[in-house]
Amino acid sequence: MRAKLYWIAIGIVCVFLTCLSMNYDYDLFARLIVGERFVEHGILPFKDFLSYTPTHPWYDHEWGSGVIFYLILKYLGPAGLIFTQALMMFFITFFVVKIQKFNRHAYPQSLIFTSFFLIVIYALNIYLIRCQLFSFLFFTVYLYLLEKYRHTGSKTLWLIPLITVFWNNVHGGVVSGIGLILIYLICAIIEKKSYLEYFKVLLFSFCALIINPYGVKYLSFLFSAATMSRKYIVEWWPFYTKSLIHYYIVPVMYGLYGTGVKIYYSVKLKKCDITKIAVLLITMYEGLIHVKLLSLFVIAVAAFCYDEIFKSFIWCKKQLKTFNRTCYASVIAISLLIPFSSPWYPRANFEHLPLYEIEFLKINNIKGNIVVPFGFGSYATYKLYPDNLVYMDGRYEEVYNNQEFLALRNFELYESNWDDIIKNYDTKILMPEKTVEVYEHLKNNKDWVHIFDGRLCGIFVKKEDVKKSYYEPEYDIAYYRRTMFLGYFGNKIKNTKDKIKG
Repeated sequence: MRAKLYWIAIGIVCVFLTCLSMNYDYDLFARLIVGERFVEHGILPFKDFLSYTPTHPWYDHEWGSGVIFYLILKYLGPAGLIFTQALMMFFITFFVVKIQKFNRHAYPQSLIFTSFFLIVIYALNIYLIRCQLFSFLFFTVYLYLLEKYRHTGSKTLWLIPLITVFWNNVHGGVVSGIGLILIYLICAIIEKKSYLEYFKVLLFSFCALIINPYGVKYLSFLFSAATMSRKYIVEWWPFYTKSLIHYYIVPVMYGLYGTGVKIYYSVKLKKCDITKIAVLLITMYEGLIHVKLLSLFVIAVAAFCYDEIFKSFIWCKKQLKTFNRTCYASVIAISLLIPFSSPWYPRANFEHLPLYEIEFLKINNIKGNIVVPFGFGSYATYKLYPDNLVYMDGRYEEVYNNQEFLALRNFELYESNWDDIIKNYDTKILMPEKTVEVYEHLKNNKDWVHIFDGRLCGIFVKKEDVKKSYYEPEYDIAYYRRTMFLGYFGNKIKNTKDKIKG
């Protein structure tokens, strides 16, 4: 009975945390476009059709995620996306707890410890339903299967190559799974234990990577994407970047504390589990140099260091019991709050997406090639294609050449050759963020006319394309909640606004 209550409570926490986010992953909309084309038309794009700049062959390592997300949205609506994320968080937690129980003298599960783990995972993944959640889930499943084999010799280890086929087609993070098997193989060799099974599973899993729509060529892309320098993409920055430390300090301190007490007790008891320490140190390194990968470190710490963390707090055993009872009472309270935390409706945050700006372009029938900020390209395409092609969006290494990305950066920062983006390409519309250097310059540029300011961006068109008047967009946020997922799929909402901008 207590176990059932524990898992019910975890499920409620997962749903509640998922309902708190007001933001979408910037690339979700591009994923939905791919999903729609595959499900409704049987087409999987191998060449880009959404932008007007030079691109290379489209290696979409997340195409399967797009299909899944589109099917969920089509049949379950936006609420389906919310509850899918909650379900994935639940199963990450489920397998973390299963790994914890492999310890001989495992401490009983504590809702307060598990809830804190979930809060940390949520803080690292606050956007709604990102493809990388598949990688975090399957990384945890791999960890469970590898540990189960280490402790019991279970043949379920051979599920890994099968899972690799699926993982490989929903997210490129599959390389972390391959790396995890390699760690277990190397540690088995170091400890002079049987390693043949690990080697065979690694070999079959690596071969499984060629089972994808792109064949063997995909392996080259996967390697280049995994080793690519993304110094201009914030989520690939190191933790110690000045602007990131304050945000990621709690997950990092959680991970470092767990790893620290694990090593301390290993030395004290003279029982060092080389494999666990290796996984902790390697995921710690990856998480500290790329904040996007911090979730892997947090998962490894929760799975491997729970007993040591619990033991380090054993001096306040009575307080822990009190906190645990309080945590159950809190779960009851938040279960009552869930109906009021927008579980059935899509998010619509004008601080995160250019809702007004894109609506302005749509209702005024302003067509042509458009330059939008890197992160907004996916949403712009979802709403404006085929009337408008974007210069670039968040698909980055999947589609674009690095020189186009650098040209966009030079444009926004108004650096040397900032206007290459205009001279070299047939650009009709510019929509820079109001916080970047080029925005103020364009306001004083004789060739471009400033026609609208939204919450985030300004819109500029060529002088010869200016109209006499423009419709103002809807400013009621409820409108955007209703129409968030209407656009590319052909579901057009007729605008009835009669406000005119002279």
